[in-house]
Amino acid sequence: MSLLNKGDTIGIIAPSAGLQNKDLSAAVAYFEKLGLKVKFAPNLNHEYRYMAGTDDERADTVNRMFADTEVKALFCLRGGAGATRILDKLDYRLIKNNPKPVIGLSDSTALQNALIAKTGNPALTGFLPLYDFNNKEIDSNVDHSLQKALFAEKHTLSSGICHTQGSASGKIIGGCLSVLCYLCGTPYFPDLSGKILLLEDIGEKNYKIDLMLNQLKQQKNFNQLKGIIIGKFTNCPVSAPEDGSIEDCINDFISGLNVPVITDFAYGHIPSRHILPLGIPAQLKADKKGCTISW
Repeated sequence: MSLLNKGDTIGIIAPSAGLQNKDLSAAVAYFEKLGLKVKFAPNLNHEYRYMAGTDDERADTVNRMFADTEVKALFCLRGGAGATRILDKLDYRLIKNNPKPVIGLSDSTALQNALIAKTGNPALTGFLPLYDFNNKEIDSNVDHSLQKALFAEKHTLSSGICHTQGSASGKIIGGCLSVLCYLCGTPYFPDLSGKILLLEDIGEKNYKIDLMLNQLKQQKNFNQLKGIIIGKFTNCPVSAPEDGSIEDCINDFISGLNVPVITDFAYGHIPSRHILPLGIPAQLKADKKGCTISW
C-alpha cells in the first residue's frame, strides 16, 4: 500500500541540525505541488551548538509530531549530527501507538534505526528537504524515486553490481555506516537477524571504514543477515596504500557469509540516488542479469 495520499499533511522535523538561515521555500513548494500540506516543527530555527536546539527541545518536537494525528509522515530537515543525543528522550510507547514513516538520510540513520529497534516504525532513506533543494531544484532521479516510494502501491528499483548472487527477503535496516555504528552497544541498535543490511558513507578514511565494518561484523546475529546492499562511499580517501580499497574492505566484511550482496547501488551522499525502505519487508535479487530491490 502507498505511504501517503494526496491531501495528507507531512511534518518537517529537525532531530539533528537546523535551518541555520538556509531557505526551505523550494522544498515546501515541491511538497505542495505533490498535493501535500506541510507542518513545521517549532525548532527548525533553533540553535544549540551544532544542533537545532537542545536535546530536550529536539526530542519534544519529535514526540509531539508523532502525537499529532493530522501528520501522516515525518521528513527530517537535514543531516549533520546530534540525532543520537535524543534517543533516550523519545516516548517509544507513544510512537508505537502512532506509527508514521520517517524520511531522511545521513544522521537520520540514528533516529530511523532506533525507531525500528524499539517500535518497528517504518522509514524511507535517501531524501532530505534542505539537502536535496540546496540548489533550488531536486534531481530528477531523486524526484521520481521519492514520488514512487511515497505514493505507489508497489516498487522496484534496479541498480548496482552483483557481487554475490542470490535472492533474499527481509526488512532493510542501516543507512550511513558511521552513524549506524554510533548505535552499537546501545538499546537502539536493531536486531540483525533476518534483515537486509544497507550501508553507505561520506568523508571517512578507508581504514576507518574497514574498522567500522568490522565493528558491525562483531554485532550479535550478524551471521543471520539475509542480504547486503552496499551504496556509495563518496570522498573516502586512502590515507596510506596499505589501507586498501573500498572493495578490499567489503570483501573482508562479507567473507564467510553466504548471502546475496549488491555493491555500487545508487544510494548515499550522491546527487542522484534511489529512495529505499527501512523497516519495511522487501525483496533483494542479485544475479549477472542485474540487481533489484522491490517492496
